[in-house]
Amino acid sequence: MVAALPLGVGLAVVSVLLPATRGPSDPTTLAIRIATGVVISALTLAVIAVLVGYVDRKRMSDVGLTSIRKGWRLAVWGGIVWTVPAAAMFGVLALLGAPLAVTVSASEMVRTVILLLLAVLITEALPEEAVFRGYITSALGAVASGWWVIVIQALMFTLFAGLLRQNWNPADLSLFLTMGIVFGYLRMITGSVWISIGFHTAFQTGAQLVLTHDAIEFAGGTGMAMLALGIIPFSVAAFLVGSTGIPRIIHPVTAAEAD
Repeated sequence: MVAALPLGVGLAVVSVLLPATRGPSDPTTLAIRIATGVVISALTLAVIAVLVGYVDRKRMSDVGLTSIRKGWRLAVWGGIVWTVPAAAMFGVLALLGAPLAVTVSASEMVRTVILLLLAVLITEALPEEAVFRGYITSALGAVASGWWVIVIQALMFTLFAGLLRQNWNPADLSLFLTMGIVFGYLRMITGSVWISIGFHTAFQTGAQLVLTHDAIEFAGGTGMAMLALGIIPFSVAAFLVGSTGIPRIIHPVTAAEAD
């Protein structure tokens, strides 16, 4: 609860600060998300550092939180693992008559993608993965193991999302549960939160662009969009990472290697 407190309070504050009259693609809206995200991530990591160092007497690497220098390649790989199968699936859907269409200029599209990616990374992916796939996963490891850890942290992640959003729609909750399980599995395989940070960032950036932003229109329905955004890339990522591990060039960083 202590580890998740700055994240929960920060995200609640963001929802209050965002201008109600502006769309999600508006630069001001995205700038507010980025600015508040810097504070949320800083406070979240600071609280976790105190818990790890002074309460648990461990190092940040012991909870999967290695330095950016050691983890950025793993984050990029996580983003690629989502982006490639998602793009391929949208290509198939386009051939079947449900294409994606960009509705703004190229410069506006690039600006929106960059700002949105930063907003998702700093406000959502980094602090959420640090809390749930980082500290909480490590803490659960003291009383459980294997898939029990993955499932329990995924249930906690789902409960957190439901409380924060005050939305208990089973379809929405099942999405968060799936995210928690897949992200937790990636964390278990690699020993680092960085792959889940990259995957989380890519997924949420793509999902928000397609489902909530005016910069892109999708000719198919929500179900077809979630097939390309979630079901296919999530399945491919779980199979690929679980069966082949991480390419040697990526150099996955584990707690043991950090020693």
